[in-house]
Amino acid sequence: MLIVRTLRPAVDLEPSISMGRMWFPQILVVSSLHTIVGRKLLRESFAKNLLVRNVHAFKSGIVVRNCTNHPGIFALLQIFFLSLSLSLSLSFIPTIPACLHRRADSWAPMADYQVSEKKETHRVDSGTEGEDHHKIATEPVDVFTNEDGDVNFRGVSWPAAAVLVAKFQLGLGVLSLPKTFHTLGFFPGILCFVILSTMTTASGYVSGNARLYYPQIYSVADVAEMLFGKKTREFVGVLFYLYLALTAGAGMLASSVALNALSNHGACTMAFVAVAAAVAFLIGGGFRSLDKIAWVSWAGFGCIFVAIWTTAIACLVQDRPAAGPQTGAIDLDIRVFPKTTFSHAMSAISNQLFAVGASGVCFSIAAEMKEPKHFGRALLWGQGIVVATCIAIASIVYSQVGQYLASPALGSAGPLIKKVAYGIGMPGLLVTAILYSHTAGKYWFVRILRGTRHLQTSTVKHWLVWGGSMLATVVFGFIIVGVVPFFSDFLSLVGSLVNPAFTHIIPGFMVLYYVAKKPVMVGEDGAHAPPHSSFSQKHWITEAHDAAKSSKKDMVLVVTSWIMILIGAFITIGGTYATVLTIKEGYDNGSIGGVFSCADNSSG
Repeated sequence: MLIVRTLRPAVDLEPSISMGRMWFPQILVVSSLHTIVGRKLLRESFAKNLLVRNVHAFKSGIVVRNCTNHPGIFALLQIFFLSLSLSLSLSFIPTIPACLHRRADSWAPMADYQVSEKKETHRVDSGTEGEDHHKIATEPVDVFTNEDGDVNFRGVSWPAAAVLVAKFQLGLGVLSLPKTFHTLGFFPGILCFVILSTMTTASGYVSGNARLYYPQIYSVADVAEMLFGKKTREFVGVLFYLYLALTAGAGMLASSVALNALSNHGACTMAFVAVAAAVAFLIGGGFRSLDKIAWVSWAGFGCIFVAIWTTAIACLVQDRPAAGPQTGAIDLDIRVFPKTTFSHAMSAISNQLFAVGASGVCFSIAAEMKEPKHFGRALLWGQGIVVATCIAIASIVYSQVGQYLASPALGSAGPLIKKVAYGIGMPGLLVTAILYSHTAGKYWFVRILRGTRHLQTSTVKHWLVWGGSMLATVVFGFIIVGVVPFFSDFLSLVGSLVNPAFTHIIPGFMVLYYVAKKPVMVGEDGAHAPPHSSFSQKHWITEAHDAAKSSKKDMVLVVTSWIMILIGAFITIGGTYATVLTIKEGYDNGSIGGVFSCADNSSG
């Protein structure tokens, strides 16, 4: 007689009901901001600035002049804070189905997972056949273990994971976000960002919690093999590495901007990029586990957070934009609604996706957590902080500076504040390069040594593979920065070319797979699942559609999944095409420097 412990299907995605209660304080805080800041701070502080001056319609946007106060601007600001509240509220959506799924008598405090005992063979996704011809699950092999070895790759707590989620996103994307509002328009820009944030939060939730059902998953490439086979694994693995390495290069580029600003272009820009690459190699390679490198994330997050708020406050209190005319009327060209081309709009959308699109690293973060079941909690806290900060910073900076934005945005408040902000935020920009270089190097490190004693034991082979992976990553990032020496369009290229695969397409297919296979959890650490080679090759997409015909819940999941997949494909194709056109325009009009240029990149 076989006793099998079973839990709910994977589509419920329910690590703990406590995550729902955890969100209410954040929503209340944002609501308080709407009431207190919107009515007091705005009227006392904003009334002295350009935001509350008379607004006159103009063909290309809105012309702001030195006139009397206009109450319509307060409505705009109120809508901003309402949008801020909405962004956090929408991020709460992934927990709602799990809450509604609970029985009426199950709301009392309980363990994170309810386990039922069944004295029968329970059908699972795949495995070996039992006497009743149903498949009996086999024990999965986690890529990392807590036993033996010199390196513990399972030491990340959920607060550290939350900071990692936040720092993987806060730093580069937020610096280009105000420019997207100018391209898309203020209201459409906020709406688009809220929608993308909601989608990427749901994607990260699905991705991180996949290990509760398949603990052998380390990266998105493992998921690709589970869904489509080994050939797809190779393609997605290369795509994932490119995303990480390109973003690491963007971190090096941002660091060179900071060093140029602080030193008044005291050296060749590529020399500063080389310094950032060396720091990424030494620190990122010096710590082999995310647990040991988490303290760097705390420091980096704090520095960049203070730096961007310093810039925002400086923009808020200045009389007029530092880059604008110092006398006479000022045309901020604040666009409530867009007047733009398709290519520029898609480039802006790609930038926004980059700001909140680190869903691909959720697999890697969850793989190194002490308790992967707490990943959902970490994601919601980290993502909530990022979304709220991005909307607040981008709205304040754009509304005060308008068309006189700098890219990156830290230079929008004038030369003095620019140096102050870059001085404070410099560690945060370096940490971005460190984290992404570390994760990219570890992808190949795990891929090569997986299943061997060298993975967690400090052997010669262990160090050679680790050092080689890190060195190859930072060198690749350095070369990319030299070939593509621009900031905003560089982020657009990354955001459109590879990011949608991890934020929309693969998570969408994962939900379809869950609907079709309905995997079960049979242990606190995850589901029993066989190695990749024994997964069924049956057409699970067809199975998902069949399940949707008999269940309204499955129908909603299937339709939502296909919407996510189609949106991801559209951003990939349209965004990449648009970004290439934008880059071509930059080279044609001479606004982009040459290959491996030493020119100052901090004057934008």
